[in-house]
Amino acid sequence: MKSVVLICLAFAVFNCGADNVHLNEDEREKANWYTAECGVETGVSTEVINAAKIGKYSKDKAFKKFVLCFFKKSAILNSDGTLNMVVALAKLPSGVNKSEAQSVLEQCKNKTGQDAADKAFAILQCFHKGTKTHILF
Repeated sequence: MKSVVLICLAFAVFNCGADNVHLNEDEREKANWYTAECGVETGVSTEVINAAKIGKYSKDKAFKKFVLCFFKKSAILNSDGTLNMVVALAKLPSGVNKSEAQSVLEQCKNKTGQDAADKAFAILQCFHKGTKTHILF
């Protein structure tokens, strides 16, 4: 998953009726780095990452760990696993309605899971479902 945000919050692409925005060169470079690092750390398959790029999120444990890793490396999640709203909003590319994104993130920030990886995955899914603007990379 290459999006600095969203992921993974980012991470959402190609929905009916969705507005799409692209990451700029610097954002893509950072996202590629996070993707490579987290891919190695979690062992997630390339196929699962490629599916995520088109909005198909695997419930595979390795992918959930990948999302957690990506969110932590990009500082979207704090070390305690809580959503860092300031960072998440700041990392959104231009073209994303920040007010809408903030409203959706407010709804998603208290998602829970059996562990930190499940929680990160739940936040990702919540944001993907709740926003009409999706990030392309």
